Amino acid sequence: MKLSDNTVLVTGGGSGIGLALARAFALHGSAVIVCGRDSNKLMAVQKENPAIVVVPCDIADDKDQQRLVEHITQQYPNLNVLINNAGIQHNYDFSDSGDHTGRIDEEVAINLVAHLKLIDRFLPLLTKRPSAAIVNVTSALALVPKQSAPVYCATKAAMHNFTKALRYQLEDTSVKVFEIIPALVDTEMTKGRGKGKITPEALTAEALRGIASDRYEIRIEKTKMLFALNRFLPAVAERIIRNG
Repeated sequence: MKLSDNTVLVTGGGSGIGLALARAFALHGSAVIVCGRDSNKLMAVQKENPAIVVVPCDIADDKDQQRLVEHITQQYPNLNVLINNAGIQHNYDFSDSGDHTGRIDEEVAINLVAHLKLIDRFLPLLTKRPSAAIVNVTSALALVPKQSAPVYCATKAAMHNFTKALRYQLEDTSVKVFEIIPALVDTEMTKGRGKGKITPEALTAEALRGIASDRYEIRIEKTKMLFALNRFLPAVAERIIRNG
């Protein structure tokens, strides 16, 4: 997969991993569009990175997402890379008898349902391109969950399995399906959580090397060790991650 001369859409591109991926693709000579819910962040992105196009959009709002798809289809018909990065994480305990339904709906909508719908809506456009890619950003927690974020872990596990199944379905098309599986990354979402974080830029450098070499499941840094540990010593992997 080439890193240059693409037209790339990044969801959740206002900060963190999404912004790092957007900047990297732009530096490689690709046209980049980012979308996000926070208009102030998007304005800052465009001010600092004039080559990046910003489009405010709440992808979990179905009408807003449909407007985004129509806008991209009309204005950027050469779109050939969709990066599903947007995500949120809530920490809560189902045993505390509280009402968690609002946060459950939000996490499932943003982390899972919105991405599935975006893929479904953009596939007719992507399949027209001679070279195209869908890149889903998941998490090491898709493999081994932690206690404090059960819904987040469940959504990432669902995206992990969906990505594999989608890859099977599209293997005879021009659309390649990649999965970036990060270890703990230093972003706004992980403030105050865990140690030994990597930067979004370090993740992006490794992710782009994987994409360029057609490595469809890109395990970032400590995630490689976690996969091996979970295979041979799953109880140890669970003990390490559970309270992480």
